[in-house]
Amino acid sequence: MRSILVFLAGWLCASSVQAANGVTAGGVVLLQPEPVIQARVTADKLAPYLKQVDTAATHALKAAASVPASGGFVVVAIRPGEQSAFWLDFTPPLPQALANDLIAGAKAVRVPMVKGTVVVAMKYGVAGGTAPSQPMPAPKEWSAAAKAAGKPLEIGDLVERIWK
Repeated sequence: MRSILVFLAGWLCASSVQAANGVTAGGVVLLQPEPVIQARVTADKLAPYLKQVDTAATHALKAAASVPASGGFVVVAIRPGEQSAFWLDFTPPLPQALANDLIAGAKAVRVPMVKGTVVVAMKYGVAGGTAPSQPMPAPKEWSAAAKAAGKPLEIGDLVERIWK
């Protein structure tokens, strides 16, 4: 079986560049152990899906006018039934209209078949901002759910608790 990290690395080398429009793609972060993800979806299905989500996100970010310099994560979760959910963790936060456009574009991408919940994040810099250096996103919805649980949660379990 092909390693998801190796498969994504080739794609990331090609996409982690500063564009003339001020949008920087900073890579993909696996938020679950690679063996968990590999048991749920093949790299041949996940990578093209993420590339299409990246295209949708980049399109929305490029179309934004006069936004403050920002950097952050687009968190992507997919599960059986071709369902997807997205959370944003940008500092400073993206304007609500831009966040809505980005998520709508990403949700329009057809979800591959998976055998369980898969969660990854993609890093971006916007309007001259830099992609985040921290290893993990912390969307506000996640922090609230983790606090309410009163115990540490595996990312997949956390996502399932707040999936709408």
